[in-house]
Amino acid sequence: MVSPVLGTAARLVTNGDASWYRAPALSICPEIVHGVTHASLGNFSLSTADDPAEVEARRQRLLRAAELSFARLVAPPLTHSAAVGVVDGGKMSGENVDALVTDDVRTVLAVTVADCVPVFFVDAAGAAFGVAHAGWRGMAGGIVRRTVEVMQRDLGVKLGNLLVGAGPAIRGPHYEVGPDVAGLFPEAFSVPVGDPADGRAQVDLPSCALAQAAGAGVPRDNVVDFALSTFDRVGDLFSHRRGDRARHWAFIGRA
Repeated sequence: MVSPVLGTAARLVTNGDASWYRAPALSICPEIVHGVTHASLGNFSLSTADDPAEVEARRQRLLRAAELSFARLVAPPLTHSAAVGVVDGGKMSGENVDALVTDDVRTVLAVTVADCVPVFFVDAAGAAFGVAHAGWRGMAGGIVRRTVEVMQRDLGVKLGNLLVGAGPAIRGPHYEVGPDVAGLFPEAFSVPVGDPADGRAQVDLPSCALAQAAGAGVPRDNVVDFALSTFDRVGDLFSHRRGDRARHWAFIGRA
């Protein structure tokens, strides 16, 4: 696997007018297609759209470019929760979920992101895959750990075969939080800033996501950091903290 060095695992894929970031290490199964859309494709969020029909058309164009238009799409509205839904036959278990998993090869899973971490899950020895939208609330609630557990319990995935990748997101130098949030994360990924008495810190969400996967039993060689900094990549990636209203799509399926 690719060692978790900032951004070095990210590759930009272009097909026609569509571009998205992916991690080659997660495509060990050649039929796996995953990515986070480039900002040039526009907004993929229905909740922040001026014209939802335009967003729906944009989503369909992306699926055609990724050769996934044959599949059922499951892309629920997000609630910044730590809940995980299992998708079977296009139907999702649970409500208010921010992570989705399936072993249905005719299904595409997608979540919207901008600064929050898109986390991808791939069973290298089976059909299962998943994606999670992990903001600080979801991460503090253990969304990555919960997703790993659900894939084990409900889909029969073995930890040694599970690959986990954290994609473009806000990174520590640009993500300063107060003591109420900083205290929810391991000290290794929460660097104090300013007066220590204030309890403020810079938190690196992608590193937290991969540490949570490793803590759930995923071998460290199976975790991949392709998290380019959303705040730094003006023109390439949207950032909520920078004031962008648009959102990317983090999608995964089997072509």
